[in-house]
Amino acid sequence: MVCFSRIDQFAGKLPAFFIVIIVSTIFPGGTTLLADAYQIGPEDVIEIKFWQDNSLDATVTVRQDGKISLDVIGEIEAAGLTTSELEKKIVRQMSRYNKSISQAVVRVVQYGHLKVFVSGQVPNPGKYSFEQIPDLWTLINEAGGVTDVGDLTRVTIIRGGDRAGEVEIVNVSALMASGRRGELPKIYSDDTIEIPRTIAGLPARTIGDQTDVRNLYYVIGEVVNPGAMNLEKNIDVLDAIALAGGPTERADLKNAKVISKDGFRTQTVKINLKKYLESGAPGRYFIRPEDTIILPRKGSGLLGMGSLTDIVTVLGAVSAALLLYDRLKTDDEAAAAR
Repeated sequence: MVCFSRIDQFAGKLPAFFIVIIVSTIFPGGTTLLADAYQIGPEDVIEIKFWQDNSLDATVTVRQDGKISLDVIGEIEAAGLTTSELEKKIVRQMSRYNKSISQAVVRVVQYGHLKVFVSGQVPNPGKYSFEQIPDLWTLINEAGGVTDVGDLTRVTIIRGGDRAGEVEIVNVSALMASGRRGELPKIYSDDTIEIPRTIAGLPARTIGDQTDVRNLYYVIGEVVNPGAMNLEKNIDVLDAIALAGGPTERADLKNAKVISKDGFRTQTVKINLKKYLESGAPGRYFIRPEDTIILPRKGSGLLGMGSLTDIVTVLGAVSAALLLYDRLKTDDEAAAAR
């Protein structure tokens, strides 16, 4: 590794001529080092100019096989090369037919090799190409941000390339709101970013419209072990019910509900689990912090409970929890005032 601090110490004591020699020795090619970092790939559009003979100038697209076609020399492999490497290769072959050609300039005028697809609830879905793929938040903004019903708490990344088929669900809203942009997953070429629609199509909360939530979810009604459960990564509604012991024989699988807290609002979605088990439709619903899953009893009323005693018991528990919350809140306010 080069110690730049030591170069800085001696730079002021050396003539400029010697400084140029030192830098040239350490970095052969000088300032082209960083510019040449990009490797040409399929779908890139490149411009080639010959200052000794402008009639040979060309703008070509790199084919899927990695090659380009030029007058005089025909096909030449371009993929995997930097612009300076391709320049040398073109000059070497062109000079065999035209001795006056000693220099060529290659420039990428349109990037198409490194690409990402953005779909779902964005104003401008489609393919986006880059010289260097930016982070997830930048990509979402490149597509115009999200629509009013775009859900940044469940952004889906469908991996492409060597990791094709892998799926990752990311709470972009929480990471950005807490200043943890650096924890966003890295995006690679051929990945697809999908912004889902909010539950029930209600307007999404903004990045600043956040509330503290616990990493729990709740299952009530006709399951073997109802109650609060720890939320692990990428648990869908079927996983959540299975972790609660599964449905009882009296469970109404056609009318399951999920109540989801979205900022200062709640949203409710009805899921026909019987249809899902038979046909795989609708798509997977991933559980979010503090979601409540309700699996009712067949032919029953409120929250899957059949008797007035059941309802009174649950309402009593809810009332006690609210009273405890109010008491704790009052104590906190009194402590803050002191």
